[in-house]
Amino acid sequence: MEAVIHSNAISLVPDNIAANHEHNLEDIINRYGNAILKYCYGVLCNYHDAQDAMQETFIKAHHAAKALRDPNAYSTWLYKIAYNTCLNMRRSKKHQLLPEPKETDGEAYFIEDNFIDPALLEALTALPPHYRAVFYSRAVEDMDYKQMEALYNIRSASLRKTYERAKNKLREILTAKGYKIGECCISGG
Repeated sequence: MEAVIHSNAISLVPDNIAANHEHNLEDIINRYGNAILKYCYGVLCNYHDAQDAMQETFIKAHHAAKALRDPNAYSTWLYKIAYNTCLNMRRSKKHQLLPEPKETDGEAYFIEDNFIDPALLEALTALPPHYRAVFYSRAVEDMDYKQMEALYNIRSASLRKTYERAKNKLREILTAKGYKIGECCISGG
């Protein structure tokens, strides 16, 4: 399998994706599955919906692999599919954005693994999906604004402003609940 490695991601060459669908789909899921699941969870704030969105993302990417023009942008392309899938799920289901319950049936949820601080998760649910997605991309996925610009098709200056608004709104919500900034993971810029 031919691959180009860049900034902690592997971009698969489209010809190779098309040449051996089953093998490459498995490789792609192994490589990006956890990251896409976490991203979808960050946008949807619901573990089961995030699993559905992740699966749908990989199905869409698999069917559209030949349409990828720049193999070096594979990671961004995949995140863009995931973002649009999450937004479409929200529109079609009109999700109630409540965190998953803490009790499990043997399945480990991100909230129990401290993936997202429970207070932050609750505050995130109060944000519009676009703010959540931008905040998650920047604060959790540590994407730079150039990557985010390609992902959201929005200028980096607007993304910076959206990120600042999301961060300020989260600070406001958490402060109102009695948290001191720094107890949760709101930092950086």
